[in-house]
Amino acid sequence: MGSVVSFQEHKRLKDWEVEKKLLHTLSMEDMVYASEKYLVPVCDSFQFRHSFLEEICMDVAIETFLTAAKKGMSSAEPSSMDEDHLKQRTNELEIFINDWIQEENLDRNKIASGAEAYVQHWWQTGFKTGKNRARLRL
Repeated sequence: MGSVVSFQEHKRLKDWEVEKKLLHTLSMEDMVYASEKYLVPVCDSFQFRHSFLEEICMDVAIETFLTAAKKGMSSAEPSSMDEDHLKQRTNELEIFINDWIQEENLDRNKIASGAEAYVQHWWQTGFKTGKNRARLRL
């Protein structure tokens, strides 16, 4: 009689290895640069560097980067599910910024556009990285 073998543990370990390799391509300087480019101009009077908000932005960047890179490695074209993911990450970041910075003269539209540009930047960077890794593997 044969036994049933689950490959979930093997798949999880493989996913961790892929994520670890992808994270090696990501630098702290890139994340700081992107946040200064897209988010700091939106929040003029807020001290962004070394704040809790900076950590949240980096978490969103890493998560978006990894998701896009995996999508790029599978050599699939972006789909409507990806658009939903982008909207979800953008909304998440926008809510964090709006809740964290309690200023009355804060322009909500600028925050929305800055968050969208930030998430879009990390999606494109991750997708391109994944495509390059897939191409190198072939």
